[in-house]
Amino acid sequence: MKIKLAGSCYVPVLLVCALWMLPACSMTGRYAAAPQRPSFSSDTGTTAQGTIEAELGVAVDDQDQVDTPVTVKWGAGESSELFLSWSPYVRLEGERDAVEGAGDVVVGTRYRFTDEGENTPSAAFQLAAKVPTADDQDGLGSGEVDFALAGIVTKVINTATLVGYYEAGVLGVPSSGEVDIAHGIALAMGHPLLGRLNGFLEVAGVFIPDQDQSSVFSTLGAGYEWKTGLVLDSAVTIGLTDDASDLQFTIGTTINLGNLFAGR
Repeated sequence: MKIKLAGSCYVPVLLVCALWMLPACSMTGRYAAAPQRPSFSSDTGTTAQGTIEAELGVAVDDQDQVDTPVTVKWGAGESSELFLSWSPYVRLEGERDAVEGAGDVVVGTRYRFTDEGENTPSAAFQLAAKVPTADDQDGLGSGEVDFALAGIVTKVINTATLVGYYEAGVLGVPSSGEVDIAHGIALAMGHPLLGRLNGFLEVAGVFIPDQDQSSVFSTLGAGYEWKTGLVLDSAVTIGLTDDASDLQFTIGTTINLGNLFAGR
């Protein structure tokens, strides 16, 4: 379905308002949140064992394109989690009109196989698969299954947290039966700013040689721990190459909902 932009801006506006009203009604407070947003990379942290965590966000770029990523995570163990991600509302610019609809579903897991030592970083791998649930006719998805395997290291030096991230993806090519290989790489640094406010800086790139695409971008953002288990975030991303969006603004939240099945 293709529709004009007029009127569609109300959806992201309402979502933004809902996100920032969440602190007033949140039931968090026992388990610390392990946010993996709004950066491109993930760190080696995982959701607290036995608990469910939700990440919600809204991203709008300078071309009025909108994404509303939602991720639900479950702490499967002390060092592992399972996650499911989906964007219930996506708006992309078409040749004449905007295209709106839901995005693809991504399912995956992250496992930290080495904890941080005095002189060594923690290390983890992340495996994810994209299920083609988006409308590929309108360009909201490729209509193909994709897979991605990532390696992650995290090290705290003094008060700064450093993250290195590399991802290799296998992308299905529509109507050809072939695959393209994508490479994602990121370096990020987080640092306390004031009280419960933390800032981060990330430089990342996604490269697909078979499609001659090189998207390099930098993200500057901050997260505020409103209370234990609830983190609010915002960020601005600046494109550094032609294939990246020139400017994108993001806000969101991470909420640990606790062990919903405790005592049952």
